[in-house]
Amino acid sequence: MNNSKLTPAAITILASAAVVLIGSFLDFYELDLGPFGSEGASAWSGDLFFPVTIIPVLCGLAMAIHIGMTAFGNAALPERVLGFGWNQIHLALGIQAAVMMIAFLVQDKGGFDIAIGFWLMLLGSIGLAVGAFLRQNEPAASAPPPPLA
Repeated sequence: MNNSKLTPAAITILASAAVVLIGSFLDFYELDLGPFGSEGASAWSGDLFFPVTIIPVLCGLAMAIHIGMTAFGNAALPERVLGFGWNQIHLALGIQAAVMMIAFLVQDKGGFDIAIGFWLMLLGSIGLAVGAFLRQNEPAASAPPPPLA
């Protein structure tokens, strides 16, 4: 990655990871208690869905940390990890986050209502997948620039 300028894909991934992280601290779901109001819980609450709700957050953080290390930290990371290139890893993590959040959207909620934290995490996860797809079309960081015509 070019250290002097972030690519559109990197900006998309960093912004989406921030949205997912912020959304994870807001109410993920709410339970309507009738005349007693409602009670909500974040993705980190340790309640009903806890271990699963933080997986999109961890995917986004892993993607953002990699981009941050290569763009800002001048880290020399290996080209491949366990036989996978970084674009493939980003694509797998982005799709995983988006699919999990879409699965939460279509599942039977059992009386729970989805809240603002869920919606932010869903939008951010879709952004992670979009950023990963955008990364596929970017030239490699070590490739020389194309000749001017």
